[in-house]
Amino acid sequence: MILSDNETKVDLLNNEAIAKTIVSLIRDSKDQPISIGIHGDWGAGKSSILEMVEKEVSNAPAQQGKRYSCIRFNGWKHQGFEDSKIALMSSIISELEKKEKLGSKAGEILKKLWKNINWMSVAKTAGKTALGIATGTVPITLLSSAIDTLKSTVTTEEGVTGAIETIGGYLKDAKITEDTSSNKEFSEFQENFSELLDDASIDKLVVLIDDLDRCLPEVAINTLEAVRLFMFTDKTAFVIAADESMIRYAVKKHFPDATDENKYNIGDAFANKYLEKLIQIPFRIPALGEVEACIYIMILMVGSVLSDENESYKKLRDEGLSRIRKPWNVEILKVDDIKEIIGNDYERCSKEVLIATQICHLLAQNTEGNPRKIKRFINMLLLRYEIAKNRGYDDELELAILAKMMLAEYYETDFYKALPSHLDSEGKWDEIPEILEEIKAMAEDNATIEEKERWYDFNKIYKWLAAEPEITGKDLRPYYYACKEKIDYFSGATFKSNLSEIIDLLFRDEMVIAGRIDEMKNLTNQEAEQVFGIVAQKIMEKGQFDIKSKGIDGLTILVQNKPELRKDLVNFIDTIPTDKVGIWIINGWDKAIPKDCEERKALNKYFEKLKCNGTRIVKTTLQNM
Repeated sequence: MILSDNETKVDLLNNEAIAKTIVSLIRDSKDQPISIGIHGDWGAGKSSILEMVEKEVSNAPAQQGKRYSCIRFNGWKHQGFEDSKIALMSSIISELEKKEKLGSKAGEILKKLWKNINWMSVAKTAGKTALGIATGTVPITLLSSAIDTLKSTVTTEEGVTGAIETIGGYLKDAKITEDTSSNKEFSEFQENFSELLDDASIDKLVVLIDDLDRCLPEVAINTLEAVRLFMFTDKTAFVIAADESMIRYAVKKHFPDATDENKYNIGDAFANKYLEKLIQIPFRIPALGEVEACIYIMILMVGSVLSDENESYKKLRDEGLSRIRKPWNVEILKVDDIKEIIGNDYERCSKEVLIATQICHLLAQNTEGNPRKIKRFINMLLLRYEIAKNRGYDDELELAILAKMMLAEYYETDFYKALPSHLDSEGKWDEIPEILEEIKAMAEDNATIEEKERWYDFNKIYKWLAAEPEITGKDLRPYYYACKEKIDYFSGATFKSNLSEIIDLLFRDEMVIAGRIDEMKNLTNQEAEQVFGIVAQKIMEKGQFDIKSKGIDGLTILVQNKPELRKDLVNFIDTIPTDKVGIWIINGWDKAIPKDCEERKALNKYFEKLKCNGTRIVKTTLQNM
């Protein structure tokens, strides 16, 4: 069972306390607007806290006919919009229409709100000319310039006609020849928005903003500016989940020339003041200590076997949370504790409990207790073991040793890459007994190790080597193959050195790759498959899908020259999350997957999924193609 890497309402880290406190603060703010920040590093659990806030708000009972409404806004998903302010306003109104039972006046109020938003959108699209008209600084006769601007962005005659009629209607409705400006339009929006909340008997609108720290600096700042404008509207609460350091960077990037009265650059101080003014109450997610992280790792490993609904697993989660709640006196979950807590279910997950016990300290130290890093490591461990099982050599692997080798792969990369050349013909590392003796002597005498020339850094690996499970006398070749590194021990022969060069080549520019096509054509089918697998895995591990990652073009060219990999390419494309992938996904596959080949059907099915689940810009583009 692979663990979900998405946000969750199931609390494993005692973060529900933060969520409850946030909802309590929102209640105490009454009619006044409030902004709350949830800050933490990437993977600290910010999105999960938003899920818990939404759950708490949804469960809050209505009082005197008034109620709370909760709306999610993902800044990263709306990054393709030209104007982030308009995207936020449009999203809030759209979600209110979908989720809430609005009152009798809602229809008229919504028309006015959309008219406000459309005016601001038109002003943005038409550029400086239309804004000049709006503020009275450009004669009305220059409206044709705005229309020409729109003509250049619309490709069909019907689209041009519709755009011109629409803009004309908005200008007339907005009484453009009178003193109307986008600022006045926003004031009207605020009034109409307040009226809508009253009509819907919404006591407080809670807007949860996520993934802002993943956005480009300009998008992040524009979204925050939209929040600031909303803060003049009563009955609103904004909860913003973002890494503080990334937002500070965005502020400094957007205001690079911020200076004081002496003309000294005050970028850092300005960024801090900007955040303090925008976010009234900041919450910083506390980092997991080593023992707390060990408890989390144990719960995750058991959860890879037992379902969330399993009563034994619920008891284990409760026990883990009760321990984490007392970080000054926290005790690790030992094997005997697990046996007692989950009872008859222990046998089903005894292997996972042992692995958690063996790797938790090293994993906690190397991940700095970051929940997402921990979860991704465990997921990759389980995935690799499952692949080995499906390929028929899982009996050559011990899951605990695979975890140990992956710790070296992730956190002592140079050592991990060098180790294969120091294995004997049976895949064993015969230096281990000597090193363990040195470690034992060091522990007994409390002495330092004698300085001598080694191919590895003793200080970096001795804790890893001494930790369970033992790898003395173990054939390590299957573990390298399971980890898909640049060594192939499946047939007992080392991976050809030129394959590692081809792997590196596929991450370079198309022109460079094109100059070495013959090397790809000369690969055997097995070699080509292995190269494809390693490159595809590295792209997935990077997890960047909004823009085309390095390696995508390399895979495409490889498949052009090795058609037997077409199915592998389609399978790889199908694993890319439809709600996160950028516009690049639509084009560029014809040479690798021709329109007349069988694999094209599977690719088209993926495009159909994009039409339903893709980002707005991807869906729009596909529907217009």
